Amino acid sequence: MDVVSLRDAIYQLEKSPRAKPDSPFAYEQAVHQFNSLLDAAKYIYPDRDDIQGMFRFGQPHALYNEIFEDAIQRLKSAIDLRPLNAAGEILAKTKLPEDAPEDVIRDLCELKTAVGLELTKTTLLLAGSIAEALLLERHPDKSNRGPGLNKLVQLARDQRLFGRDTLRNLETLVDYRDLIHPRAEARNQTFRNQARVDTAITALKLLCHELEDLTVRYD
Repeated sequence: MDVVSLRDAIYQLEKSPRAKPDSPFAYEQAVHQFNSLLDAAKYIYPDRDDIQGMFRFGQPHALYNEIFEDAIQRLKSAIDLRPLNAAGEILAKTKLPEDAPEDVIRDLCELKTAVGLELTKTTLLLAGSIAEALLLERHPDKSNRGPGLNKLVQLARDQRLFGRDTLRNLETLVDYRDLIHPRAEARNQTFRNQARVDTAITALKLLCHELEDLTVRYD
């Protein structure tokens, strides 16, 4: 079970009936389900003391519903408290330029969610997509497809639009955009991991900082 499915299962358990209306005791099956989800949470988060400190219920047939509901709420709150990794910290301080399109603003919200849930491939692809959209806003080509991220980065280098560190980081996003294709990860040896996520988010932050100057545009 991954983080996303674990969170969804806990939310579903909270919404489902946990006891008969006239009974003070929780359903046995609901308690067994909680125990399994708690085991999964402890496996996924071995370093989280708040989760490791929770205990399984040994007598599910005689568990008061009030105690059971409290345990579900605590597990739910613990899962929602996602650790802020390096990429999350960088992204939290990243501000889109004033001319960012509305769909890019929505994409940034999805990117923050992906980083928080440690969805590495989603993060890499979204970071490249957002960077391409921001560059297109400063490019005279208004066609449906545009030049593509690779060409946009090359033109930015030729026209000396950004600093060298920004351009170097943007070039990594070009490689990550290829991850949308099957087998590209193995073919290009760009295996998804946290280090590459950090690089992608850094590239996006550097680009957004450069684009704060609204006069920076392609010729």
